[in-house]
Amino acid sequence: MESGLFAFWLACFISMLAITNPISTIGLFLSLTKNDKPAQKYKIAFRASLTAFCVLIFFALTGFLIFQIYGITIDAFRIAGGVILFTIGFHMLFPPHNAKHEAEYDQSQIYLVPIAIPMTSGPGAITTAIVLASQAKDMWMEAALWVAIFLACAINYLVLRYSQLIYMKAGKEGIAALIKIMGLLVCAVGVQFILTGLKAVFPILG
Repeated sequence: MESGLFAFWLACFISMLAITNPISTIGLFLSLTKNDKPAQKYKIAFRASLTAFCVLIFFALTGFLIFQIYGITIDAFRIAGGVILFTIGFHMLFPPHNAKHEAEYDQSQIYLVPIAIPMTSGPGAITTAIVLASQAKDMWMEAALWVAIFLACAINYLVLRYSQLIYMKAGKEGIAALIKIMGLLVCAVGVQFILTGLKAVFPILG
């Protein structure tokens, strides 16, 4: 039981960390906070990570209700979510040429949009949280998922807080390499979700 619980927690943690992908947020965070003092940057990083945590926990807790309201089966959601995750991971590995675009944001709300939503807790992260919650068979597994979400958001906070140092140490090429590694993990999670859903819909594949 303990080994199974740890394996589930580890899978949740890796999945949530890969899909929230704090490394990919560094460039945007530094750009949006370039005129802010360090204390203000830390405050934005904390608020963004806390908001992302609340959003992901909310959907992890209400995922089943959403299924019931719209008559969606968990296997259908797994397959759809897997496709979304694979697409996100693919774009992380091979970003489109027009991926960079400028946008104006309310400076007082940048911790909410775009840093917390959609950069940290976007559609992919929400989908992952819901699917993982559906796999929790008891309260201990549910708690393991919540801990995994908390740790992923805590790491997101630390990465944003020390984003300037990380960027200086890793450099543009290092950051790009880390994003591609995360992209590969996200693709793998997406494929696994699709395979799990297909095996449930078509038992012959098992």
